Amino acid sequence: MKRCIILVLVGLMAMSGAAFARSSGFAIGAEASSQDFNGWGGRFVFHLPRVPVYFGVGGIVQPGGLNLDFTADYWFTRGDLSVAFDYYVGLGGYLALAGSNQLSWELGARLPLGLQIWPLREGILEIFFEIAPVWIPFSNNGASPLTFAVQPAIGFRLWF
Repeated sequence: MKRCIILVLVGLMAMSGAAFARSSGFAIGAEASSQDFNGWGGRFVFHLPRVPVYFGVGGIVQPGGLNLDFTADYWFTRGDLSVAFDYYVGLGGYLALAGSNQLSWELGARLPLGLQIWPLREGILEIFFEIAPVWIPFSNNGASPLTFAVQPAIGFRLWF
């Protein structure tokens, strides 16, 4: 219940700057994400003004330990589908760190494909669905150019 109240308060504070929301370029949010639909974790997502990259920092707690991941995506195309729906296509990087006793890591590239829903006319709240095919050619196990995964996500961003 406290989380709902906090989200409502953040939303109300954000509405005060609604006229500048999408154009300001600053956004924060969260998403539920997975790798190959094998367990779900959370990711903090954000965008900084005048930086053409969307960032994500997240993780998942699994029986083998804590897994952390970092994403940085450049959206090279974004368009309108209708008044409340947009899409984006990007290219980005992916780094994952895992393990409790021995560190393992993965480094790769992502192709995020997203659908955005803008439920408020002011463009302050964005709900998104994303699927990102991932190519993971490097890991602590060496080079493996034929390693691929998929990262689905659903989340929101508040634009200030």
